[in-house]
Amino acid sequence: MRLRLTHGLFAAALIAGGTQAAWFDGNDALTSAHQRLLEGNTAGSMDAMIEAWQQPNLSASRQQHLAQLLALAITEDCGRSLSQQTMPDWLSNLSLRRETVQTTSRVYYRLQVRGESQPGIARFSLKHWPDETIISQRLSGQNQHQWLLEQDGLSEPVKEGLYQLEVTSVEGETWTSWLLMTQPQPLQKISWKDTRSWRIAPPDSLDSTCQRPFLTLNLYPHNQPDDAPIWSVEKHKRLPTTLPVLDVPNGQYWFSVALIERRWQGALSVEEVQRIGRAIDLPDLDPDALRAIKPD
Repeated sequence: MRLRLTHGLFAAALIAGGTQAAWFDGNDALTSAHQRLLEGNTAGSMDAMIEAWQQPNLSASRQQHLAQLLALAITEDCGRSLSQQTMPDWLSNLSLRRETVQTTSRVYYRLQVRGESQPGIARFSLKHWPDETIISQRLSGQNQHQWLLEQDGLSEPVKEGLYQLEVTSVEGETWTSWLLMTQPQPLQKISWKDTRSWRIAPPDSLDSTCQRPFLTLNLYPHNQPDDAPIWSVEKHKRLPTTLPVLDVPNGQYWFSVALIERRWQGALSVEEVQRIGRAIDLPDLDPDALRAIKPD
């Protein structure tokens, strides 16, 4: 692992190119991020990256370089050692999902944050450094314990860079954390082949420290893709590329397939999702067969 990591660091340095690589002889935060990663101090490297992102007038080339360095650091152990910060007892789970949605008529983007908490959450906010508010929302009632916050219909993906999230419990306790986002995925890895089947690109690396990408398949009533699916399955092995035979009444439905890649930033889960969706027509079959189809 260390040999591969070191080789990647020198490759990343070459990307900066020519005179732009003069930072390697300096003592700034970007240089420190490289040095700490070479030493195996992944959490220290992330701290230096956070410091580098906070520098005023950060050039586009350095922003790109920091995003590449983060992607490299994640390969150590899928990001689990990026942060040693733990969540408080009252926040049992927190995950962020950046999603690309492609239908037959348009492409749009989505950001979701999910969490679980006892005794509950009163407020959540996510800001892009230094002062761009992405999500700021108060929670109440039953939504305080298991919650989903969403920004939907975005015209562009949530960009790479430095973010800060803040969670406040119903008892007034506050937990804050920095979040580093990688560059949005440039390539579409899943696409329709025809109305009942799709293509999935091979994994980028067969020896990745992250779990393999997995699929979720969902069937919705026509024109109601925001409701709960009437059928759903999650597949982690032998990823299907065709729609199984489903026992539902004759008619038109909305069907979506999502390819999900998961990494970590310490205890925080970060998911990159590419979703394809379209309207399909299905025949009338025996409803009992639908219940027999189970996830892995």
